[in-house]
Amino acid sequence: MPAHPPRGRAPDTPPSRSRRLRSALSLTRGRLTDLIGEVWHHPRLGVLYPEFLFASYGVTAASAPAMYMAARQCEELRDHPLGESLRAYFLDHAKEEQDHGEWLLADLASLGIDRRRVLDRLPYPSAAALVGSQYYWIRHVHPAAYLGYIAVLECPTDANFLREVSSRAGIPLAAMSCHLRHAELDPGHVAEFDAALDVLPLTQQQEELIAVSALSTIAHLERLFTDILANFHRISVPSLRSTIFITSESAALVPAHP
Repeated sequence: MPAHPPRGRAPDTPPSRSRRLRSALSLTRGRLTDLIGEVWHHPRLGVLYPEFLFASYGVTAASAPAMYMAARQCEELRDHPLGESLRAYFLDHAKEEQDHGEWLLADLASLGIDRRRVLDRLPYPSAAALVGSQYYWIRHVHPAAYLGYIAVLECPTDANFLREVSSRAGIPLAAMSCHLRHAELDPGHVAEFDAALDVLPLTQQQEELIAVSALSTIAHLERLFTDILANFHRISVPSLRSTIFITSESAALVPAHP
């Protein structure tokens, strides 16, 4: 066996930290991918799309505040080389996420759902559990944990797929502006995230924490999408129909199954 690779071939290098993380997550996202697909391909998505937006709002509106908290927590790590780099990343990303909740409120308003109704309604408990678990990791373990959350949530949607959904489900593109903007912005965010993850001076324990946080995020998202689908079923129960957001009251008369 030669001591060196053949001339002209680059030596094998271990995969980067970001590639290792994404490879691990790709093995565990199967059920979540299926649940997300059930929502996007639901036969009554055109009627129930506002409910999907509401559930998304409960998560999205909390993103920037959570990152600002993580940045504040990094201030306790000033004497550690990781602290300032991580704090700068969270602050920059929080600014980018600041108005995304407003995008969803605007999309809901375009479907006739007043923002006051959205703000007055209690968020999904599964959304609170998803975000709340990150507050625990950030405050009681290490703010680097939030990187695992970002790794899972920053998952670009294809703009062509969204246009197909709009045509198939009869959802105006004006009501999909948040998803369409993310389809445009998220590839860049993913590249920025991967580049940051690969150069941050993380310990082995912190890298493991990021992976645990990411896996936990996937599990919480599975619960959230399960709840969205359960609420979609409420449209077929007259006594429960008024508890969810739909595009119109007349649309609620659509049969439970096509």
